[in-house]
Amino acid sequence: MTLSFAGELAALTAAFIWAISTMIYARTGGRMPAMLLNLIKGSVAVGFLVLTVLILGDAPPELETRHWLWLAGSGLVGISIGDSAYFASIRRIGPAQTLLVESIAPPLTGLLAFFFLHESIGPWAWTGVFLTMGGILWVVTEHRPKERIHLPGLGFAALAALCQAAGMVMSREVMINTPITSLWAALVRLASATLALWVFLPLVRPDILRREVWRGMGAAGTWALFAVAVFLGTFLGIWLQQTALKLTSAAIAQTLVSVSPLFALGLARLGGQKISRRSLTGSIAALAGIALFFRQPGW
Repeated sequence: MTLSFAGELAALTAAFIWAISTMIYARTGGRMPAMLLNLIKGSVAVGFLVLTVLILGDAPPELETRHWLWLAGSGLVGISIGDSAYFASIRRIGPAQTLLVESIAPPLTGLLAFFFLHESIGPWAWTGVFLTMGGILWVVTEHRPKERIHLPGLGFAALAALCQAAGMVMSREVMINTPITSLWAALVRLASATLALWVFLPLVRPDILRREVWRGMGAAGTWALFAVAVFLGTFLGIWLQQTALKLTSAAIAQTLVSVSPLFALGLARLGGQKISRRSLTGSIAALAGIALFFRQPGW
């Protein structure tokens, strides 16, 4: 059974460690500009990936030029543009409304995969997608204040969802049609995204690399904790995400990696925080949706 659902398990593991790393980022990078935070964590994670490739002796795959470009493009779209739009949306409308709009990412991924990859996941899996995302939204919007519509913020959130979906499908296309390993796929995607940030950010934010800005991280201990978050969330997280894309459909992978808020809720409960009935109900609904991805044929 485990091997049959290896892709789903990889996606859930990625979601879990992203929940942990997000909590660490909240403690370590709060005073640093979000784009600089994204640049630093990407650069450090690329270093981890290169070191892992060398240690494991994972030779570069023999791919056609178009496959290399397609994979690099998925990094530019899904990570450079998608993450930037995500951060921009959070600053304007907050995480709850951002996640509300981003809930379109899993079904959008399924539609793009259907039209461009001819990939279909069946009615039970679609039920799982909508049930899981519905449960997550029920949780994350519990304390959402009633605010006026902020069109730029909503636009950035929609752009982030579109870029995430497109990046997943572009990457999936390469993963299923070439012999590339998930490690190399993660390296190419992240390296291309980080390179784009290194080129783009100094042009639009000339002050971004000044020493005073970097001091926002604080003491050496904070940097060490930040490195742990990068190792977990960016290095292992993207590696596991690519593994999921290799072994299961794009829509299911996107849905399962989106359950990080539920893991964050569980970690908060372990830390002594009380969980409301609404959060518990939403979590149960999401878990029921996840269970549908693990259903055996013939159910």
